[in-house]
Amino acid sequence: MDIKQIDPLKVILRVLELLIVKPLTIPFKIYKNALTSLSNAKAGDTEESNLLEEFPLYVWFVSIFDALIAIAYPVGILAAFIAAIQAPFKGFQIFMGILVATYFYPLFLGLFRELAQISLKVLLYLKLISKKGSQAY
Repeated sequence: MDIKQIDPLKVILRVLELLIVKPLTIPFKIYKNALTSLSNAKAGDTEESNLLEEFPLYVWFVSIFDALIAIAYPVGILAAFIAAIQAPFKGFQIFMGILVATYFYPLFLGLFRELAQISLKVLLYLKLISKKGSQAY
């Protein structure tokens, strides 16, 4: 790629998007995905349902992260109100601080969930490969 093909405006816009916009939108997407995952938990085509027989503890461990993400916002909002009411001074600052921390908490939990899901997907793929290998004989 030639240096003349680089558009500085596009580079700056992309950097701003990655550094400002994405971190502000990803927590809500993670929250929405956790709610969707919990509502589709009984579907037969998920990794969890396919591996539940062989690895029940591990599937439960991965699913716990979805449950923690799902309760993060209601509990965080409630904690913010309680802390703001209980604070003798700077109640609004405490309220906003807890709300900001609560908003970004799914990022932290989502990272650990995705790391655990990677190994769950590897287990699923190994199971599928072993089934195909046994069918070939």
